[in-house]
Amino acid sequence: MTDLNGSVAVVTGGRVGLGRALALEAARRGATVVIASQSDASSTVREIGAAGGTAEWVRTDVAEYAEVAALARHVERTHGGVNLVINNAAAEGGLGGLDMIDPASAHRVFDVNIAGVFNGIHAFAPALRATAASGGEAAILNVGSEHSLGVPPHVMAVSAYTVSKYATLAFTDTARRDFAGSGVQVSLFAPGWILTERIIEMTEASIEAAAAILPLAQDPADVARAGIDGLLRGEYIIVTHRTTWGFAIDHAQRIIDSLESARARIESLSD
Repeated sequence: MTDLNGSVAVVTGGRVGLGRALALEAARRGATVVIASQSDASSTVREIGAAGGTAEWVRTDVAEYAEVAALARHVERTHGGVNLVINNAAAEGGLGGLDMIDPASAHRVFDVNIAGVFNGIHAFAPALRATAASGGEAAILNVGSEHSLGVPPHVMAVSAYTVSKYATLAFTDTARRDFAGSGVQVSLFAPGWILTERIIEMTEASIEAAAAILPLAQDPADVARAGIDGLLRGEYIIVTHRTTWGFAIDHAQRIIDSLESARARIESLSD
């Protein structure tokens, strides 16, 4: 994908935070934006309209496939197709390891962050393929996190969230294979800490959190701009923060080392 001007972009979870910033950035670049969220995103729609853009909000629970499928039909009927689907909606399950977290909270995280990404990909696949087949530009941007690239060593345990964002890498890799040759681009967006409304509240409530997070947190508008820039460059994984490189590369190297060890062991057995 090289340009958003004149495109139709669907952004899930676009009321606040990074989703709002992505919706604003897509509109600034000339896209008609459809914001899909359970909570009222009309303030973002008004902000886009005041800046001369076009947007609408469609109440959608991304965890429910029927609602996402209805959204896809609405976009097709109202806008004549779609160019970009940004799977951004996310739920948070609070602190705790997998052995400690409340199961209901964990399942809600998985329903939104995992099932929601699948629903967005599956429901919009026919329209995206049709756009690409007709010569238009088509893309999926799966919004993960640096948690998509491993378990960050510098944060408290938010294990259900980490698992769900790690799954976003799997969705991206698999979708890149499944859409290969179709003309539909699939990219993973993996930002670090972002100074969203929730993070601001967290750092205002805790000196410790402020000391740990604020030196790393990036402005949502800057992160959204970097994400769209990476998408338009056709990048596979879009990373925005310098702290991600170290642990992500270490994680990848541990996988390589383990595979090399396994290969050496298996080859020695066949000698």
